[in-house]
Amino acid sequence: MTEEKMNLISISDVLSHPEKNPETWFYLPPNSKEWNLHTKGIFSLDSFDFPPDSDDFLPEQVKNNGWIETLDGASIEDVIDNLNNQLEYPTIDQLFQAFIYYFENDAFLVF
Repeated sequence: MTEEKMNLISISDVLSHPEKNPETWFYLPPNSKEWNLHTKGIFSLDSFDFPPDSDDFLPEQVKNNGWIETLDGASIEDVIDNLNNQLEYPTIDQLFQAFIYYFENDAFLVF
C-alpha cells in the first residue's frame, strides 16, 4: 500500500505545473460555478494500489464533503497541450477557461 499523502492544491498550480500532477483524478468542491484559480482541490491516490472494494484512495473531502471528480492528470495535460498548440503563450485565465470547458463538455475549447 502506498504512503502518499493527499494535499490540497490550487487550480492555478495544477494548470501551471502539469508535470507535477499525478495521473490520478483531481477533485474539487461540488459547485463548479464558484471555482476560480485560487480554488483548492485534491488528487486522489491511485486506486490500483487498493483492494477493488476499497474507497481508501479517495480524499476525505470526497467522502465527507461531496467533492466531485473533475479530470485526471493525463486529461489536464491534454487540455494544456491543446491550448499550447492553439496559442503561443496562453494565459493562466485561458488555461482555466479551457479546463472548465473540457470538464463541462468533454471537448477541447477552440480559441
